[in-house]
Amino acid sequence: MKYSDLISFSPIEDVIQLTTADDANRAREYVKSYVMSDTMAENLKSPVLDQLQMDEVVDNKGVLVVGNYGTGKSHLMSVISSVAKDAEYLQYVQNKKFAKEMECIAGKFEVLRIEIGGVTMSLREILFGFIEDDFAARGIDFKVPDFDTVRDNKKLIRDMMLAFSAKYPDKGYMIVVDEFLSYLSSRDERQIVLDLEFFRALGEMCSKSKLRIICGVQEKIFDNPRFSFVSDTLKHVSDRFTQIVITKEATSYVVSERILKKTPEQKALIRKHLEKFSMLYTGMSSRMDEFVDLYPIHPSYIDVFNKIYLIENRRILKNISMTIRDIFNQDVPETEPGIISFDNYWPAIKSNGLLKSDVTINRVVTASGQLEDIINRAFPKAVYKPLAIKIICALSVHRLTTNGLDVHFGLTAENLKDDLCLFLPMPEQDADFLLALIKTTLKDIMATVSGQFIICNDANNQYYIDVDKVVDYDEKIKQKASIMAGGELNRYFYQLIYSCLDWDAKQYVPGFEIYQRDLNWDSHNIFREGYLFLGLPGERSTAQPERDFYIHIMPPYSTAGVTVKNLEDEVYFFFKSTDEFKEILGYYSAANAQAEISEGKDKDAYLSKATMYRKKLLKYLSDNKNTCFDVLYKGQRRQLIEILRGSFNRDMDFKDTVDLAASLCFDEYFYGKYPDYPVMKTKVTRKNMAENVRQAFDYFAGRKTQTATLMLQSFGVLDGDKIRPEASKYAAYYIDQLKQLPPQGVINYSDIFDVKYDDQYEDKHFKINYLFTPIIFLSMVYAGYATMTLRNGTVLSASNLDTVPRIGVLDLYEFKYLARPAQMAMAELKKLFEVLKINPVLLDNPKDRDEGVRQLLEKSMNTSNAAVIAYQKLNNGFELWHEPLVDSQHLNAMQKACEAVKDEFSNYSARFNTPAKLNNFTLTFEEIDKLAEQIALIKVIKEFSTFKTECTNNVSYVCNIEISDIGSNLKQKLEAVKAELRSARDSILTGVSGAAAAQKVNIVLEKVKEEYIDVYYEEHKKKRLDITDAKRRGKLQESLTLANLRKLRSIEILSAAKLAAIEQDMANLKVCYELTPTELKSSHICPHCHYSLGDKAANVAGQLDNIEIRIDELLEEWQQTLLDTISDPIVASQKEYLSAEQQKVIDEFITTASLPKRVDDFFIKAIKALLKGFEPVVIDAKDLMDKLMKLPPMDETAFKQKLNELVADYTKGKDEGKLRIIVK
Repeated sequence: MKYSDLISFSPIEDVIQLTTADDANRAREYVKSYVMSDTMAENLKSPVLDQLQMDEVVDNKGVLVVGNYGTGKSHLMSVISSVAKDAEYLQYVQNKKFAKEMECIAGKFEVLRIEIGGVTMSLREILFGFIEDDFAARGIDFKVPDFDTVRDNKKLIRDMMLAFSAKYPDKGYMIVVDEFLSYLSSRDERQIVLDLEFFRALGEMCSKSKLRIICGVQEKIFDNPRFSFVSDTLKHVSDRFTQIVITKEATSYVVSERILKKTPEQKALIRKHLEKFSMLYTGMSSRMDEFVDLYPIHPSYIDVFNKIYLIENRRILKNISMTIRDIFNQDVPETEPGIISFDNYWPAIKSNGLLKSDVTINRVVTASGQLEDIINRAFPKAVYKPLAIKIICALSVHRLTTNGLDVHFGLTAENLKDDLCLFLPMPEQDADFLLALIKTTLKDIMATVSGQFIICNDANNQYYIDVDKVVDYDEKIKQKASIMAGGELNRYFYQLIYSCLDWDAKQYVPGFEIYQRDLNWDSHNIFREGYLFLGLPGERSTAQPERDFYIHIMPPYSTAGVTVKNLEDEVYFFFKSTDEFKEILGYYSAANAQAEISEGKDKDAYLSKATMYRKKLLKYLSDNKNTCFDVLYKGQRRQLIEILRGSFNRDMDFKDTVDLAASLCFDEYFYGKYPDYPVMKTKVTRKNMAENVRQAFDYFAGRKTQTATLMLQSFGVLDGDKIRPEASKYAAYYIDQLKQLPPQGVINYSDIFDVKYDDQYEDKHFKINYLFTPIIFLSMVYAGYATMTLRNGTVLSASNLDTVPRIGVLDLYEFKYLARPAQMAMAELKKLFEVLKINPVLLDNPKDRDEGVRQLLEKSMNTSNAAVIAYQKLNNGFELWHEPLVDSQHLNAMQKACEAVKDEFSNYSARFNTPAKLNNFTLTFEEIDKLAEQIALIKVIKEFSTFKTECTNNVSYVCNIEISDIGSNLKQKLEAVKAELRSARDSILTGVSGAAAAQKVNIVLEKVKEEYIDVYYEEHKKKRLDITDAKRRGKLQESLTLANLRKLRSIEILSAAKLAAIEQDMANLKVCYELTPTELKSSHICPHCHYSLGDKAANVAGQLDNIEIRIDELLEEWQQTLLDTISDPIVASQKEYLSAEQQKVIDEFITTASLPKRVDDFFIKAIKALLKGFEPVVIDAKDLMDKLMKLPPMDETAFKQKLNELVADYTKGKDEGKLRIIVK
């Protein structure tokens, strides 16, 4: 099967020149051959076609078509301009959606096509030169003025369009310009500003005339860094132009649908072929349709092609066409994908002499060429050589996409596999196996070229061409390593060991590789101080003062003359070098040595190499840390792993391993030197020591942290969570020392400590560092065994340990002396315990005092809280039935009692939280008795609160009914109840409980409440309609009689006031039949209708009968009024103007002297029509009464006259024969 069997090849090898579309035949071919996707068609509407159309008034703008060389930019502009000129071309547009959208511009323009290139004239001169020539050819009379006299570009363009419109009144003028970006790039800063200002004027005039402009550019202009120097001007221009970008997707569509178009059968064959290899390449399965559409071109070919920033004239469609032509008649390989990717473009680049004139491209071509020469000449695996060349070509192309040759970006092995569809013969199709082969090939390439020109960036595993890498650094390092002496290797070996030990100590003795070193005493979890020697042990005497230990890392190379003393405080580590380690160490040493004598980029390269070798050495030491050293201690040499047996942890690094081995060796020696040293419960290092002891000190002020707890446990002063120093051998020793003191005796600081070295102190008995001993002494102070006097005179006792966090640690480290504390006031404390209901026996035995303190703190807190709550109650509604519960004298006494009890007990949790702090108790018997009285008074407040709580519901109820109209009888009973309440309330002060007093009051309150409910319930029934009457009222409201009255109300001669009164009276009758006596027990008024005693509402009995009579009477009255009115001869004479039906209705009414059974709208309209000739005069009854009431006393004649005058005022100007007076 050949490639020609799988694709319908239609090459695009000619470069379309925009101006060739002026030829009608060429234009037709361009329209016929242009292909685009539906997405492209949609994308063109808003930025292009909507701006070009002239049917709707919008803010039209100019159009920029953005696309690289060869992407079809000129082709697209040719198609648009051809259809705009001649609507006949619409029939040839392949994409029907695009054809439909183009109807708005088809045949509506005259077109001018321009290509700009190789000129130095201004943009204005160029365009108007072409326009003047075009107008002359069209017979349009227009002369371009002298540009030096032009002050307004827009006026110039407007004059030009006026001349055009005179010849073509119904058409627009479309100017299409290609190669616009090339022209702009050739202009200097001043020239381009003027050009852009004119360009902006063109875009602006698109919205003010029938001018339309389209420009083709290779890159976006408005955010292009090449024009950053005119960014402000570009911003203004961007407001007048839209951009359409020909995307990679659009290019892919042209390739698949034009150059490489396939039938469904061909696509099926390609899919079947590619599916055999899809598991090898990430993303091929998910993008199979794209691979099939573009086959045999890889999608990455187009991606990378469009990113090559250095080569402007790339012409992707033409290059793909040429590539396919070369393979068109070749067989498709059955055993590999047969896909062409961007590596295929490299031969075209390197063979193009014009391209190589660019310095950057030439450097890449030169480097790539040397790489190819070396690979062709020396690649070790001939079968993989084509793959290696393919990789170099791909990296060379990719190097031109990275926006600079100093950028350390390239392609990973995975990228190369997937983006090139690399393939090698394999036992079975496996993606991981293929990737491993590619990685091996890459390593072989690196090895073959000795690291020249190609680099792997370890940070991202990307390979890239480095045109600057011309020195073979590896070879120079090997040469230097071959002559490195043993002493030099030792020096760099010690540099390595120093970095492995993870600390930044400086040389303790200048000029000697001796360092002060802390070593964790593993069995005791605390560090010891000593020295580390990176060199020969004979230098011990230079390290002063002497410390606890000496660790020697012996030189592994050139060891002549090495002697050891095998002292119990010295341990020796001997490194067992291997040939592999020595070789890498040699390279490491050589790379560093070369870096020392190099500069600039060479220095960086050697240091980079040294770093790489260092990583390998560190990995070797980490992987072999248990076996690569022998340990010599007290004459016995063993493997390091033997020393660690039973203690090794896989997570330990090199430093921890060496430290642990040394610690295990020194353990017996340390124990002999410090036999009584505490075993720390948390690891103590130099870094955390100060913080650990600070937290431990603060524990005695109540700041308990996990670290502090572990520190106190280390010295044995904690029993569970209790501080008991007597159980600690360290504290017990000093407690015994204090007990042996004479009265007023003290233990001075100098009695406890000796100087060790460097102003460091340790206690004489246990050899404990002075930084830790305050933990012991503060526990003694806490428990009442000691006081601690600081150098500034401050005395720390059990009562003021809360100040410890505010005391500097130096004051605690270097205190003045320890002394015994004062004794506790036992009798007074027992008296207080009795007041608080605590067993005083708890004070007799020191072992029971912790429980006594616990109960004291609990009772004091409860008593203090009770005082606070009582005080709040006194000041927040301490009243009932609008009267205070106690008089002002008792209230004042209670408030003082609350404050006194709160003040006394509120801080007991800090003052007396340990038995030792009871020594500070100072209350006298008289003060305790007074306190007992105050506590009792607080309890009375609680009783009053109980009384109020239990009475509140009933009292609130009677308070509500008290203000109602309940009658004199109930009011008298309420006064009697209030007197009962006062008596019961006051009895609480004499010892009666609040609950008992409340029970007595509630009995009389309930009786009054029940009597009120009976009265209210009866009154409620009188004022509200029950269910039967409610239904009757509803029938009245819906009755035919009332409905007839409501219809008749609209006739003006009928007074509606009486009907309104009836409706209001009916509405005032309230319905409520849900109330029960039980509901009144919780609410003093009806929860449904809220009736209140004393409401002025009339009793409902008989009301409905009266309303029903009034309704019937009113209907009869209105019926007679209407009969009297229409019987008037003048009114009757108007009947002849009514319709026959209306006359019939009126006649029936007069004949029967009765209204219709159901008055309808027709009847009302007939009456109104009959009365239409009459003019009603409406007199407001209230207004009339107001005027009559203002009249002075007068006789009958005068009154009649005055009344006539009042009526005359109402009827003034009216026809006496037609008016009718209506009083409402």
